[in-house]
Amino acid sequence: MESRNQRKILLINMVLAALILSTLFYVFESTGASNYDYNAFGNGVDIWGKVYHLVLNDYVEEVDPEDLALDGVNGMLENLDPYTSFFIQRDFKQLEEDSKGEFAGLGIMIGPLNDYPTVMEPPIEDSPAMKNGMTAGDAIVEIEGKSTFKMPINDVVGKLRGEVNTIVNIAVKRGNREDLIKLSIKREKIPLKNILYSGEIEKDIGYIKLTKFNAEAPSEMRDSLEVLLENDNIKGVILDLRLNPGGLLNVAHEISNMFLPKNSLIVYTKGRNSSENREFLANKMPILPQKPLVVLINRGSASASEIVAGAIQDWDRGVLVGETTFGKGLVQTLHPLSEGAGLKLTTAKYYTPSGRCIQRDNFREDMVAFSEEEEELRGSVESEEDSLKQHAKFFTKTKERVVYEGGGVTPDIIVKEKPVGNIITQFAVQSVFYDFAFLCKDNHPDLKQDFEITEELVNEFKEYISDEKVFKYEIPGKSYLDNFKKTIEREEYDGDVLDMIAGIEKTLAERRDDDFDANIDTIKRILKREISGTMFGSSTRIKATKEWDVQLLKAIEILQNPDMYNSILSEGAETGVVAEVSGK
Repeated sequence: MESRNQRKILLINMVLAALILSTLFYVFESTGASNYDYNAFGNGVDIWGKVYHLVLNDYVEEVDPEDLALDGVNGMLENLDPYTSFFIQRDFKQLEEDSKGEFAGLGIMIGPLNDYPTVMEPPIEDSPAMKNGMTAGDAIVEIEGKSTFKMPINDVVGKLRGEVNTIVNIAVKRGNREDLIKLSIKREKIPLKNILYSGEIEKDIGYIKLTKFNAEAPSEMRDSLEVLLENDNIKGVILDLRLNPGGLLNVAHEISNMFLPKNSLIVYTKGRNSSENREFLANKMPILPQKPLVVLINRGSASASEIVAGAIQDWDRGVLVGETTFGKGLVQTLHPLSEGAGLKLTTAKYYTPSGRCIQRDNFREDMVAFSEEEEELRGSVESEEDSLKQHAKFFTKTKERVVYEGGGVTPDIIVKEKPVGNIITQFAVQSVFYDFAFLCKDNHPDLKQDFEITEELVNEFKEYISDEKVFKYEIPGKSYLDNFKKTIEREEYDGDVLDMIAGIEKTLAERRDDDFDANIDTIKRILKREISGTMFGSSTRIKATKEWDVQLLKAIEILQNPDMYNSILSEGAETGVVAEVSGK
């Protein structure tokens, strides 16, 4: 046992040494550091090593050497930017697989639900999961006979993925069935799709929903554009980059090239190391050189999405509609280390063709990933048109329209979703819509793709949320009222005051039905979206939301009105113009 621990410690030290030495060579080769720097570096490594061994050997309680080493590495990186990260072998392998766009597995998207990894949407077509009858809502409760209760999702993914043609044994809990479904599934190569939907969203209006930028994205985009262009009457194309967190820089370069003239500057990078100073030019003829183009963006559009949006805006090639993007203008480089571990290190900043760096200044405070539901709940939290003026001015390349640096890419036309009521916020936070969609899949298996939210379904939803185990209605500001109540009790004020507080709580709680009725249209549309996605997949989900997606409706309106499109892109025209929101 002792020799095994010694080997483990030796292995960890090798990984740490690789990390430290790779950083050493990177810093000193690229910057020409002085002898003083070498001495400072050596002292730092010496101190770190001594502390590590002292804690490992002399701390009052036994410490796991691997956990201690990882804590040390993470502590070393935590004061850098949030995107520089150390990965253990399993996680680094998953990162590389996701970037390449292919892995061997089952073909399902999983997430935590009721403490178990659960299939979040229909399996990929013709995947091993689909061939074995798995479906959205299936909870994977065992893998190779071991419980997955509260197992981290990365651990679950690591166990489900493996070599091609190998078998993984799982147990699935489905709906209200008491018995577990035992499955032995052969792993196959699974392509990670970048495009959720491509087709005509309106007559003669093309639409492409791009969700990530992995290695296969350019070929998918090329195929989608070519299919759309088979219709000679296509008026224009909408490229939807909302909630797209980005991906590979070279992929963003290649996709931008499909819309911009050959030799156009798409993006350039600047780093501490001169080798990171690079320009990326369009090196091919574009697929869609002149056809009207609208790009949809929001706070969830980041990194590679911002490269594409920024290049299209700076060359006045298309109209940007939606909300200001996330503001991630940093470039990461992957460094493989010993024993399969790896380091993702920020090595440069990128700049749009006009010279803008769109990195958000207060990125530490803004490191929040917004889901589709959270985007709805935020509503209009600040005046974007006012905040624009705080940043440096730049000008687009051909029409000299004013654009701004910092804080993400601001669209030409700002369209914000309307804020929603308190009860919608509570439904989303407590995952009520999503959970009810899974129940509908079991209770209404005969629903068709063009289904409507009937009064029967609304009443069924009402019955579902009447159970306090499912949904607990919280009044706005309840935490303040609770704190006030505790103060009154602690100070032993007159009981009449407590009675008054109880009366306030009762009155506000009784507003639940009023709150429900006031938000019935929003409730119906979100129910339709979630049920559509759960039962029929992402493409049906997108179509189901079109009629109330105010940003998409604005994009369609612009493409249907050539005068409006040309006016937005005219010489010296304003960007960041707030549009009136209409629609349901």
